[in-house]
Amino acid sequence: MATWLVATLALAGCGASGPSASVRPAPPAPSSPRASSRPCFTIRGGTELRAKDAQALLSGLVANVRLTPEDEALRNPKSPQDLRAMLKRDLVYFYPAGAAYAKTLGTLEGKLAEAQLELLLGDAMLVASQLLTNQEAWLGGHLRIARANLAGEAREATTDRGRLLAQLIRAVEEGNTIADALGTVAPLHVARGAELVRELKTEAPTDVRTAMLLAEYHRLRGEWTEFDAAIRAAAGAERAPSLCYLRAMERLERQRDAGSAAVALRECLRIRPKFVRAQAALALVASRPEDLARELTLLKAMDEDHYLVMLLEPTIAADQELLRVSGAGGRDARP
Repeated sequence: MATWLVATLALAGCGASGPSASVRPAPPAPSSPRASSRPCFTIRGGTELRAKDAQALLSGLVANVRLTPEDEALRNPKSPQDLRAMLKRDLVYFYPAGAAYAKTLGTLEGKLAEAQLELLLGDAMLVASQLLTNQEAWLGGHLRIARANLAGEAREATTDRGRLLAQLIRAVEEGNTIADALGTVAPLHVARGAELVRELKTEAPTDVRTAMLLAEYHRLRGEWTEFDAAIRAAAGAERAPSLCYLRAMERLERQRDAGSAAVALRECLRIRPKFVRAQAALALVASRPEDLARELTLLKAMDEDHYLVMLLEPTIAADQELLRVSGAGGRDARP
């Protein structure tokens, strides 16, 4: 297990003089409700080391990914056209390389592209982290049974069902590890995007693309008054795909209406059938494993190498195969 999953717990008795105090039983509770007491433990987290280890894990995953020749050609972008192609295909794997290249351009266009790549990368990582974390809730019944079976096995599973149950556990646990890494690294990209957007507010305050980036940033942070102002300033970008996406995600995150968000995202796809980012977001509003599997199938048809397909397909495939092996055909058959 990666070291960044382990935090150092320094257990100091309640009321001890400081974090270095030796472990000892907690004293009796104070007789007066107004009396103060120290926490029974403190958590010492190495946040800088944790971020570095998380980044190393994610970089290793990207390094081992082998995509189609069309996508592999964008691994090391060499032109603004490559950056646009990367964004169009939602090729999140290579966004860090794209942002690094955009920075070398030293132009307003380069800064706009770098800011967009950083914000969209942070958003994509947070979405993937949430989806991976949600796997346990989606597959709760099967996962509970899988762990109970594992506890009763003296050796490696020998039946198809036993192997599938073990595979499901591995897929979910590995997903949790990646989710934690994504959640650790994502804020770093959002912060870099925010830094660039602040510079763009000075350098290109009336550029509609600056307003769009502001809207992206404030949506990510749930700052809806500022989001509204940025959307008004982006009125000249009515046909921009990202504006359609932002308004759809506002329904999910501000209004907490997943059904309405799904309708809006499908409208984005009706207007632009190859809008990969909108199809990816439909995975986030899926309420059942069956719905998620359907959205991933549609996403895979758009881009077989999409990062969400890579991350979520192993778990979904194991769950669907378990349903088949168990002779169950639908949601009602789930444990």
